[in-house]
Amino acid sequence: MQLRHLEIFHAVMLTGTITAAAKLLNISQPAATRLLLRAEDQLRYKLFDRVRGRLLPTREAQVLQAESEKLIAGLENLRKLARNLGTASSGHLRIAAAPALCLELVPLAITRFRQKHQDVTFEVETRQYADLVRTVLTQEVDIGIGFDIPAHPGLDLTPLAQGHFYGAFPAAQHKSLPKVVKLAHFANQPFIGLRSDDPLGSVFSATLNLAGVQLDPIVEVKTNQVALSLVEKGAGVAIVDQYTAAARDPARVCIRPLAPSIPFTVRLMRPKNGLPGLLARQFCAMLEKTEKSIATMLLPETA
Repeated sequence: MQLRHLEIFHAVMLTGTITAAAKLLNISQPAATRLLLRAEDQLRYKLFDRVRGRLLPTREAQVLQAESEKLIAGLENLRKLARNLGTASSGHLRIAAAPALCLELVPLAITRFRQKHQDVTFEVETRQYADLVRTVLTQEVDIGIGFDIPAHPGLDLTPLAQGHFYGAFPAAQHKSLPKVVKLAHFANQPFIGLRSDDPLGSVFSATLNLAGVQLDPIVEVKTNQVALSLVEKGAGVAIVDQYTAAARDPARVCIRPLAPSIPFTVRLMRPKNGLPGLLARQFCAMLEKTEKSIATMLLPETA
């Protein structure tokens, strides 16, 4: 099945008529008809039954549909990659990131980037650790951004920044809190815990063990954003990453650095067999610049 035959097959499956399929492919109706007939001739079976002016897929066509959709999606991704490799003034970038990074860092970086490159468009999705790594490895996205991603034979990892965890407290506690809060302080508070089996969760657990601190959460959540929301509602206190902390409402949540400090690394991810285009490289530079500005957002309150 030739590529052009695949395109007409996919177009007819989407539209149901040869006229609409021809319009979708920007070709004439006779040309679309010839393409479909040639495809059926080469396959030696019919793809569609002609019923009352519409083309209804045969059993064989229904079997082919799932695989053809994967190939069409891959072709579109290839076209986007080819455009992005050649220019930084226009194009399309697909980004997957840890949820906390999509609160401030990624949106702010996109906003600043598009002020200089208005023809660039984006797709952004949030992914938890395992799914994030998978989408980068399968090249479903151009750039992945995550916390403490370990070395992987299929990934090209680039450190973007070092971040830290912060304590998050209801704003009413602001005056009673020390400038730096010890981890043991949370043992005497209604603690909202992060239930996570990703590398970031491992770093957090290891630090608690080394400090000899055991925290028994009143609520366990999967994301830092939910933990912050619970603190905002007055449900308790939490320990969140600095990017989630930066997105807080200062009128409802106050933050403090921790003792001992709990650092982590933000890393950019690309597949090792993928060549980053100029557009991707320039956006990564904007991410680095934006991250530095977000880090300073925490300093006035915690200094």
